[in-house]
Amino acid sequence: MAVHIRNILFAGTESLEISPGRWTDTFLYPISYNHSLPPWDYGRAVRTKINTLAKYRRGASLWIQVESPGRWYWEEVKSALYGLPLATAITRRDTRPVLTDFSFIPRTFIKPSPGAPAAESWQPFDMADEEIQALRVLARIKTGYTSEVSSLTGYSVWKARRILRDLHKKELIVFHEEPPKEQDERKSFYPFWSVKRKGVSLALRSWGIPKGANFTAYRERRNPKDGRHRRTSRLWIASLRRAWSGAEIWTGWSEVQIPGLRTAPDALAWGKLNGHETLFWLEVEGGGTSGRVIMQRSAKRFRKAILYAEEHDLHLVFALLAKPWAGRAARLAFVGVPENIAVVVADWKGFGALPIPQWKRVVFGRGLKH
Repeated sequence: MAVHIRNILFAGTESLEISPGRWTDTFLYPISYNHSLPPWDYGRAVRTKINTLAKYRRGASLWIQVESPGRWYWEEVKSALYGLPLATAITRRDTRPVLTDFSFIPRTFIKPSPGAPAAESWQPFDMADEEIQALRVLARIKTGYTSEVSSLTGYSVWKARRILRDLHKKELIVFHEEPPKEQDERKSFYPFWSVKRKGVSLALRSWGIPKGANFTAYRERRNPKDGRHRRTSRLWIASLRRAWSGAEIWTGWSEVQIPGLRTAPDALAWGKLNGHETLFWLEVEGGGTSGRVIMQRSAKRFRKAILYAEEHDLHLVFALLAKPWAGRAARLAFVGVPENIAVVVADWKGFGALPIPQWKRVVFGRGLKH
Protein backbone atom coordinates (compact mmCIF):
# COMPACT_ATOMS: atom_id res chain seq x y z
CA MET A 1 0.00 0.00 0.00
CA ALA A 2 1.34 3.41 -0.99
CA VAL A 3 2.27 5.80 1.81
CA HIS A 4 3.52 9.37 1.90
CA ILE A 5 5.76 11.68 3.86
CA ARG A 6 4.85 15.32 3.16
CA ASN A 7 3.17 14.17 -0.08
CA ILE A 8 6.30 12.30 -1.18
CA LEU A 9 5.08 8.84 -2.16
CA PHE A 10 6.68 5.49 -1.33
CA ALA A 11 5.49 1.99 -2.16
CA GLY A 12 5.06 1.18 1.53
CA THR A 13 6.90 0.73 4.81
CA GLU A 14 8.29 -2.27 6.62
CA SER A 15 9.89 -2.77 10.00
CA LEU A 16 12.83 -5.14 9.69
CA GLU A 17 14.08 -6.93 12.79
CA ILE A 18 17.74 -6.70 11.91
CA SER A 19 18.87 -7.71 15.40
CA PRO A 20 16.94 -9.34 18.27
CA GLY A 21 14.32 -6.92 19.52
CA ARG A 22 15.52 -4.05 17.33
CA TRP A 23 13.32 -2.82 14.46
CA THR A 24 13.93 -0.43 11.60
CA ASP A 25 11.61 2.19 10.15
CA THR A 26 12.14 1.36 6.49
CA PHE A 27 10.50 2.85 3.41
CA LEU A 28 10.19 0.89 0.18
CA TYR A 29 11.19 2.06 -3.29
CA PRO A 30 10.79 -0.57 -6.05
CA ILE A 31 12.80 -0.19 -9.26
CA SER A 32 12.51 -2.20 -12.47
CA TYR A 33 15.00 -2.59 -15.29
CA ASN A 34 12.01 -2.58 -17.64
CA HIS A 35 10.75 0.91 -16.84
CA SER A 36 12.67 2.67 -19.63
CA LEU A 37 15.26 4.38 -17.40
CA PRO A 38 18.97 3.50 -17.47
CA PRO A 39 20.24 2.55 -13.99
CA TRP A 40 22.20 5.78 -13.46
CA ASP A 41 19.12 7.89 -14.20
CA TYR A 42 17.00 5.77 -11.86
CA GLY A 43 19.58 6.51 -9.20
CA ARG A 44 19.06 10.22 -9.80
CA ALA A 45 15.31 9.66 -9.49
CA VAL A 46 15.73 8.09 -6.05
CA ARG A 47 17.78 11.05 -4.86
CA THR A 48 14.83 13.41 -5.42
CA LYS A 49 13.12 11.90 -2.34
CA ILE A 50 15.99 11.53 0.07
CA ASN A 51 16.13 14.98 1.65
CA THR A 52 12.41 15.08 2.45
CA LEU A 53 12.45 11.60 3.99
CA ALA A 54 15.55 12.34 6.06
CA LYS A 55 14.15 15.67 7.28
CA TYR A 56 10.62 14.68 8.19
CA ARG A 57 11.13 11.07 9.29
CA ARG A 58 14.10 11.05 11.60
CA GLY A 59 15.68 7.62 11.84
CA ALA A 60 14.07 6.32 8.66
CA SER A 61 15.92 3.99 6.32
CA LEU A 62 15.33 3.04 2.70
CA TRP A 63 14.99 -0.33 0.99
CA ILE A 64 15.36 -0.18 -2.77
CA GLN A 65 14.04 -3.35 -4.40
CA VAL A 66 15.57 -3.79 -7.84
CA GLU A 67 13.98 -6.05 -10.43
CA SER A 68 16.93 -7.19 -12.52
CA PRO A 69 17.31 -10.47 -14.45
CA GLY A 70 21.10 -10.08 -14.40
CA ARG A 71 23.55 -8.44 -12.05
CA TRP A 72 24.65 -5.42 -14.13
CA TYR A 73 21.57 -3.22 -13.72
CA TRP A 74 21.36 -3.89 -9.99
CA GLU A 75 25.06 -3.19 -9.50
CA GLU A 76 24.88 0.07 -11.46
CA VAL A 77 21.92 1.25 -9.37
CA LYS A 78 24.01 0.56 -6.25
CA SER A 79 26.92 2.49 -7.71
CA ALA A 80 24.68 5.43 -8.64
CA LEU A 81 23.37 5.65 -5.07
CA TYR A 82 26.70 5.47 -3.28
CA GLY A 83 27.00 7.97 -0.45
CA LEU A 84 23.33 8.62 0.32
CA PRO A 85 22.84 10.40 3.68
CA LEU A 86 20.31 7.73 4.63
CA ALA A 87 20.82 4.10 5.61
CA THR A 88 19.94 2.34 2.36
CA ALA A 89 19.68 -1.32 1.43
CA ILE A 90 19.69 -2.10 -2.30
CA THR A 91 18.71 -5.69 -3.02
CA ARG A 92 17.21 -7.77 -5.76
CA ARG A 93 13.43 -7.65 -5.59
CA ASP A 94 13.07 -11.17 -4.16
CA THR A 95 15.74 -10.71 -1.46
CA ARG A 96 15.04 -9.40 2.04
CA PRO A 97 17.83 -7.21 3.39
CA VAL A 98 19.95 -8.05 6.38
CA LEU A 99 22.05 -5.65 8.42
CA THR A 100 25.08 -5.93 6.13
CA ASP A 101 23.00 -4.90 3.10
CA PHE A 102 22.58 -1.37 4.45
CA SER A 103 25.03 1.35 3.50
CA PHE A 104 25.53 2.00 7.21
CA ILE A 105 23.81 0.78 10.38
CA PRO A 106 20.23 2.11 10.36
CA ARG A 107 18.60 3.54 13.43
CA THR A 108 16.49 0.92 15.21
CA PHE A 109 13.63 0.99 17.70
CA ILE A 110 12.41 -1.32 20.46
CA LYS A 111 9.14 -2.00 18.65
CA PRO A 112 8.02 -2.13 15.01
CA SER A 113 7.33 1.13 13.22
CA PRO A 114 3.69 2.27 13.09
CA GLY A 115 4.05 2.93 9.38
CA ALA A 116 3.20 6.13 7.53
CA PRO A 117 0.01 7.81 6.32
CA ALA A 118 -1.68 6.01 3.44
CA ALA A 119 -1.64 7.68 0.05
CA GLU A 120 -3.63 7.32 -3.12
CA SER A 121 -1.89 5.55 -5.97
CA TRP A 122 -0.31 7.81 -8.57
CA GLN A 123 -1.64 5.52 -11.34
CA PRO A 124 -5.18 6.33 -12.58
CA PHE A 125 -7.55 3.39 -12.28
CA ASP A 126 -8.20 3.39 -16.04
CA MET A 127 -4.51 3.29 -17.01
CA ALA A 128 -3.00 -0.08 -17.84
CA ASP A 129 0.66 -0.83 -17.12
CA GLU A 130 1.38 -1.14 -20.85
CA GLU A 131 0.04 2.40 -21.38
CA ILE A 132 2.32 3.71 -18.63
CA GLN A 133 5.24 1.97 -20.31
CA ALA A 134 4.50 3.70 -23.62
CA LEU A 135 4.26 7.04 -21.80
CA ARG A 136 7.66 6.45 -20.21
CA VAL A 137 9.20 5.89 -23.62
CA LEU A 138 7.55 8.93 -25.18
CA ALA A 139 8.48 11.10 -22.20
CA ARG A 140 12.09 10.12 -22.75
CA ILE A 141 12.21 10.60 -26.54
CA LYS A 142 9.63 13.47 -26.74
CA THR A 143 8.46 12.54 -30.25
CA GLY A 144 8.59 9.25 -32.08
CA TYR A 145 7.17 6.95 -34.69
CA THR A 146 5.09 3.91 -33.83
CA SER A 147 7.99 1.63 -34.80
CA GLU A 148 10.33 3.49 -32.43
CA VAL A 149 7.91 3.21 -29.51
CA SER A 150 7.48 -0.47 -30.39
CA SER A 151 11.24 -1.04 -30.28
CA LEU A 152 11.83 0.80 -27.01
CA THR A 153 8.86 -0.76 -25.18
CA GLY A 154 9.44 -4.26 -26.52
CA TYR A 155 5.85 -4.47 -27.79
CA SER A 156 4.90 -5.52 -31.29
CA VAL A 157 4.13 -2.73 -33.75
CA TRP A 158 0.41 -3.51 -33.80
CA LYS A 159 0.25 -3.55 -29.98
CA ALA A 160 2.21 -0.30 -29.71
CA ARG A 161 -0.14 1.32 -32.24
CA ARG A 162 -3.20 0.22 -30.26
CA ILE A 163 -1.74 1.55 -27.00
CA LEU A 164 -0.79 4.86 -28.59
CA ARG A 165 -4.28 5.30 -29.99
CA ASP A 166 -5.73 4.69 -26.53
CA LEU A 167 -3.36 7.26 -25.01
CA HIS A 168 -4.40 9.71 -27.72
CA LYS A 169 -8.06 9.20 -26.81
CA LYS A 170 -7.16 9.97 -23.19
CA GLU A 171 -5.50 13.20 -24.39
CA LEU A 172 -2.10 12.28 -22.99
CA ILE A 173 -0.29 12.30 -26.33
CA VAL A 174 -0.71 14.00 -29.72
CA PHE A 175 -0.89 12.32 -33.12
CA HIS A 176 0.71 14.40 -35.89
CA GLU A 177 -0.89 13.36 -39.15
CA GLU A 178 0.08 16.37 -41.27
CA PRO A 179 3.58 17.70 -41.97
CA PRO A 180 4.51 21.01 -40.35
CA LYS A 181 4.39 24.09 -42.55
CA GLU A 182 8.18 24.36 -42.59
CA GLN A 183 8.52 20.76 -43.84
CA ASP A 184 10.60 20.49 -47.02
CA GLU A 185 8.20 19.29 -49.72
CA ARG A 186 10.94 17.12 -51.21
CA LYS A 187 11.18 15.06 -48.02
CA SER A 188 8.78 12.27 -47.18
CA PHE A 189 6.55 12.74 -44.15
CA TYR A 190 5.38 9.99 -41.83
CA PRO A 191 2.86 10.50 -39.00
CA PHE A 192 4.38 10.56 -35.53
CA TRP A 193 3.45 10.93 -31.86
CA SER A 194 4.44 13.43 -29.19
CA VAL A 195 3.70 13.46 -25.48
CA LYS A 196 1.74 16.14 -23.65
CA ARG A 197 2.80 17.67 -20.35
CA LYS A 198 0.29 15.61 -18.37
CA GLY A 199 1.63 12.48 -20.07
CA VAL A 200 5.15 13.39 -18.96
CA SER A 201 3.81 14.01 -15.44
CA LEU A 202 2.37 10.49 -15.26
CA ALA A 203 5.65 9.02 -16.49
CA LEU A 204 7.55 10.94 -13.81
CA ARG A 205 5.17 9.72 -11.10
CA SER A 206 5.72 6.14 -12.31
CA TRP A 207 9.46 6.57 -11.71
CA GLY A 208 8.78 7.92 -8.23
CA ILE A 209 9.61 11.55 -8.98
CA PRO A 210 7.75 13.91 -6.60
CA LYS A 211 5.69 16.75 -8.03
CA GLY A 212 7.76 19.89 -8.41
CA ALA A 213 11.11 18.08 -8.30
CA ASN A 214 13.79 19.32 -10.68
CA PHE A 215 14.47 16.15 -12.62
CA THR A 216 15.45 16.08 -16.30
CA ALA A 217 17.67 12.99 -16.36
CA TYR A 218 14.89 10.92 -17.93
CA ARG A 219 15.44 12.53 -21.35
CA GLU A 220 17.62 11.26 -24.17
CA ARG A 221 21.08 12.74 -23.70
CA ARG A 222 21.28 14.00 -27.25
CA ASN A 223 18.33 15.16 -29.27
CA PRO A 224 19.32 14.62 -32.91
CA LYS A 225 17.03 15.78 -35.68
CA ASP A 226 14.69 13.28 -37.23
CA GLY A 227 16.61 11.22 -39.73
CA ARG A 228 18.45 7.99 -40.36
CA HIS A 229 20.78 8.42 -37.38
CA ARG A 230 17.98 8.87 -34.85
CA ARG A 231 15.80 6.10 -36.27
CA THR A 232 18.72 3.67 -36.33
CA SER A 233 19.43 4.36 -32.65
CA ARG A 234 15.84 3.97 -31.54
CA LEU A 235 15.27 0.81 -33.57
CA TRP A 236 18.39 -0.87 -32.19
CA ILE A 237 16.55 -3.14 -29.74
CA ALA A 238 14.04 -4.30 -32.34
CA SER A 239 16.84 -4.84 -34.85
CA LEU A 240 18.72 -7.04 -32.36
CA ARG A 241 15.66 -9.15 -31.64
CA ARG A 242 14.99 -9.64 -35.31
CA ALA A 243 18.58 -10.43 -36.28
CA TRP A 244 19.66 -12.70 -33.41
CA SER A 245 16.85 -14.95 -32.27
CA GLY A 246 19.26 -16.80 -29.97
CA ALA A 247 20.01 -13.68 -27.94
CA GLU A 248 17.95 -12.59 -24.95
CA ILE A 249 17.41 -8.84 -25.09
CA TRP A 250 16.09 -7.73 -21.73
CA THR A 251 15.87 -3.98 -22.27
CA GLY A 252 17.63 -1.02 -23.83
CA TRP A 253 17.70 2.71 -24.37
CA SER A 254 18.63 5.22 -27.05
CA GLU A 255 21.07 8.07 -26.45
CA VAL A 256 22.34 7.22 -22.96
CA GLN A 257 25.10 8.86 -20.94
CA ILE A 258 27.40 6.62 -18.91
CA PRO A 259 28.68 8.56 -15.87
CA GLY A 260 32.42 8.73 -15.46
CA LEU A 261 33.09 7.42 -18.95
CA ARG A 262 32.38 10.71 -20.74
CA THR A 263 30.73 8.94 -23.61
CA ALA A 264 27.16 8.49 -24.80
CA PRO A 265 26.39 5.39 -26.89
CA ASP A 266 23.81 6.03 -29.59
CA ALA A 267 21.95 3.08 -28.08
CA LEU A 268 22.65 0.50 -25.40
CA ALA A 269 20.87 -2.82 -24.92
CA TRP A 270 21.36 -5.38 -22.17
CA GLY A 271 20.73 -9.10 -22.22
CA LYS A 272 22.38 -12.45 -22.65
CA LEU A 273 24.25 -13.98 -25.59
CA ASN A 274 25.65 -17.51 -25.64
CA GLY A 275 24.90 -17.79 -21.93
CA HIS A 276 26.87 -14.63 -21.04
CA GLU A 277 25.45 -11.43 -19.62
CA THR A 278 26.13 -8.97 -22.41
CA LEU A 279 25.91 -5.31 -23.33
CA PHE A 280 25.00 -4.51 -26.93
CA TRP A 281 26.61 -1.15 -27.61
CA LEU A 282 25.65 0.79 -30.74
CA GLU A 283 27.44 3.60 -32.50
CA VAL A 284 25.90 5.10 -35.65
CA GLU A 285 28.16 6.70 -38.24
CA GLY A 286 26.61 8.82 -40.97
CA GLY A 287 29.85 10.06 -42.48
CA GLY A 288 30.08 13.79 -43.01
CA THR A 289 33.82 13.82 -42.45
CA SER A 290 36.98 12.11 -43.68
CA GLY A 291 37.64 8.40 -43.44
CA ARG A 292 40.59 9.06 -41.15
CA VAL A 293 38.45 10.98 -38.67
CA ILE A 294 35.83 8.22 -38.75
CA MET A 295 38.48 5.61 -37.98
CA GLN A 296 39.93 7.63 -35.10
CA ARG A 297 36.51 8.42 -33.67
CA SER A 298 35.40 4.80 -33.88
CA ALA A 299 38.63 3.60 -32.24
CA LYS A 300 38.16 6.01 -29.33
CA ARG A 301 34.57 4.89 -28.74
CA PHE A 302 35.56 1.24 -29.04
CA ARG A 303 38.30 1.61 -26.42
CA LYS A 304 35.87 3.23 -23.99
CA ALA A 305 33.35 0.46 -24.52
CA ILE A 306 36.04 -2.17 -23.85
CA LEU A 307 37.13 -0.44 -20.65
CA TYR A 308 33.57 -0.30 -19.39
CA ALA A 309 32.81 -3.95 -20.20
CA GLU A 310 36.03 -5.19 -18.60
CA GLU A 311 35.50 -3.08 -15.48
CA HIS A 312 32.05 -4.65 -15.02
CA ASP A 313 33.05 -8.18 -16.05
CA LEU A 314 30.60 -8.24 -18.95
CA HIS A 315 30.68 -9.57 -22.46
CA LEU A 316 30.27 -6.88 -25.09
CA VAL A 317 28.94 -6.72 -28.62
CA PHE A 318 30.12 -3.45 -30.13
CA ALA A 319 28.19 -2.53 -33.27
CA LEU A 320 28.92 0.16 -35.81
CA LEU A 321 26.03 0.82 -38.17
CA ALA A 322 27.15 3.15 -40.90
CA LYS A 323 27.04 4.15 -44.51
CA PRO A 324 29.00 1.44 -46.36
CA TRP A 325 31.97 3.66 -47.17
CA ALA A 326 32.12 4.91 -43.56
CA GLY A 327 31.98 1.34 -42.23
CA ARG A 328 34.90 0.35 -44.46
CA ALA A 329 36.83 3.44 -43.37
CA ALA A 330 36.53 2.34 -39.73
CA ARG A 331 38.03 -1.12 -40.27
CA LEU A 332 41.38 -0.33 -38.64
CA ALA A 333 39.64 0.93 -35.49
CA PHE A 334 38.96 -2.65 -34.42
CA VAL A 335 42.40 -4.20 -34.12
CA GLY A 336 43.12 -6.60 -31.26
CA VAL A 337 39.60 -7.49 -30.15
CA PRO A 338 39.65 -8.96 -26.60
CA GLU A 339 38.36 -12.44 -25.81
CA ASN A 340 34.97 -11.42 -24.41
CA ILE A 341 34.26 -8.79 -27.06
CA ALA A 342 32.63 -9.12 -30.47
CA VAL A 343 32.44 -6.42 -33.14
CA VAL A 344 29.90 -6.17 -35.95
CA VAL A 345 29.96 -3.55 -38.69
CA ALA A 346 26.93 -3.30 -40.95
CA ASP A 347 25.00 -1.02 -43.29
CA TRP A 348 22.80 1.34 -41.29
CA LYS A 349 19.94 0.83 -43.75
CA GLY A 350 19.75 -2.91 -43.10
CA PHE A 351 17.22 -3.15 -40.26
CA GLY A 352 17.59 -6.57 -38.66
CA ALA A 353 20.32 -7.55 -41.14
CA LEU A 354 23.16 -7.86 -38.65
CA PRO A 355 25.95 -10.40 -39.12
CA ILE A 356 26.24 -13.06 -36.42
CA PRO A 357 28.74 -11.88 -33.78
CA GLN A 358 31.78 -13.96 -32.92
CA TRP A 359 33.82 -13.44 -29.77
CA LYS A 360 37.29 -11.98 -30.33
CA ARG A 361 36.50 -11.15 -33.96
CA VAL A 362 35.24 -8.38 -36.20
CA VAL A 363 32.42 -9.43 -38.52
CA PHE A 364 31.34 -7.25 -41.44
CA GLY A 365 27.93 -7.22 -43.03
CA ARG A 366 27.14 -7.45 -46.70
CA GLY A 367 28.59 -4.68 -48.80
CA LEU A 368 31.30 -3.79 -46.27
CA LYS A 369 33.76 -6.63 -46.76
CA HIS A 370 35.63 -5.13 -49.67
